[in-house]
Amino acid sequence: MMKLLKYLCAAALALSFTAPIHALAQETKMTQSQEDIRIPFEEMTLDNGLRVFLLKDNTLPMISVNLWFDVGSKDEQPGRTGFAHLFEHLMFMGTDKVPNIDILLESGGGSNNASTREDVTNYYTVAPENMLETVLFIEADRFAHLADAMTQEKLDKQRDVVLNERKQSYENQPYGKIWLEMPMALYPEGHPYAHPVIGSVEDIKAASLQNVIDFFNTYYVPANATLVVGGDFESDKAKTLIKKYFGAIQARPKPKTAEIPQVQKPVKARLTVEDDVQVPRITLVWHSPAVMQKGDAELDIFANILCKGQTSRLINRLVYEKQMASSVSCGQMSGLASLFLIDAMPMPGVTVEALEAEILEELRDIVDKGVTDDEFNRTKNSIETEFVKQMQSIGTRADNFNSYLFYAKSTDFPGGDLKRYRNATVGDMMQIVQKLFKDESLRSTLIVMPKGQQGDAQ
Repeated sequence: MMKLLKYLCAAALALSFTAPIHALAQETKMTQSQEDIRIPFEEMTLDNGLRVFLLKDNTLPMISVNLWFDVGSKDEQPGRTGFAHLFEHLMFMGTDKVPNIDILLESGGGSNNASTREDVTNYYTVAPENMLETVLFIEADRFAHLADAMTQEKLDKQRDVVLNERKQSYENQPYGKIWLEMPMALYPEGHPYAHPVIGSVEDIKAASLQNVIDFFNTYYVPANATLVVGGDFESDKAKTLIKKYFGAIQARPKPKTAEIPQVQKPVKARLTVEDDVQVPRITLVWHSPAVMQKGDAELDIFANILCKGQTSRLINRLVYEKQMASSVSCGQMSGLASLFLIDAMPMPGVTVEALEAEILEELRDIVDKGVTDDEFNRTKNSIETEFVKQMQSIGTRADNFNSYLFYAKSTDFPGGDLKRYRNATVGDMMQIVQKLFKDESLRSTLIVMPKGQQGDAQ
């Protein structure tokens, strides 16, 4: 989905066997027409509840298998944080039938990966078309049998991997500590987003084998997943293989997933942390409209106006004109609860307070005077161009289809996603911009200072 692939715009200075089966075929072609843009697909739902979508494209002899589960860090309970991400790692340990997934895939020229977010966990593989059955077998096998194959040894190994990842990607990564602190600064205690996706050290260490098996049995069920298969395959053969392997997975009830309350104001208006860095960094954050809601696409457009390219508002002002910042990034971080971020690093001799004041001055100017039609239309056109380019990749196309299906509850992709941008107006955008940026109490300022300099940031 376009939204989830457009996180930040950055610039730097000098730097069961049977299925029900109702199949739905779309015969239209993907096109850049302003009237319509669609991807041909077929849909079926297996008796165990798994929804399957086939996106056939014989352009290249490649296939993509993309599996989404409605489980993320939002579904974790107190004392059990990090389970969604930990289980993502455990899924790659394989089963008795396939003890080493990577070797089997790579030997045939395929590759795979996964990601865990607040809202979802997804697994994706891209491989030559002659590996379709192998890839489907691997995914269905670990989906069906991973809990049976789980051992204390596997848990301990992946626990250590996750703890090391936390250390390398957050604790010891420059500026990484702020991302561990940010959820608690922005969301009230008890909110599903009020802890980092990677979880706490204490909770990860406390995870027992039974905890992990219970998590799998609750959330890794067919009714809680969607499978998208894209690329070069024969539809009848693909459907036969999917029924053979995935249809055999036991049906279990779909779990209740967390409700995500929308938040207006941050918990902390200002937070400063010290880190082992040489240069300060400032991040301004606002709670913003949830993905697919009114204002979401408009803020994506606005982020591009602010920070996409040399002529964008903040890049031009801070990096080139006044040379106050070495880098500036902006993004509408969309999810079931969203955040709008502006992130900047000052040049030597420039304080974070001066840089913050300059960013806020530019925002006030836009709130008061608006943006030009040329800025707005140029940005919309660049978003659509980038979107169409991304869709050339079968892996991206399958993942975006699954993403749009998850968030919009619709198969009108990519047309429905593009429509949000095509129908957006300057007035629509300015309405949400003025609502968000006029009220200073809606903003949280997060600052990272070099060790020993925290007193320099007020």
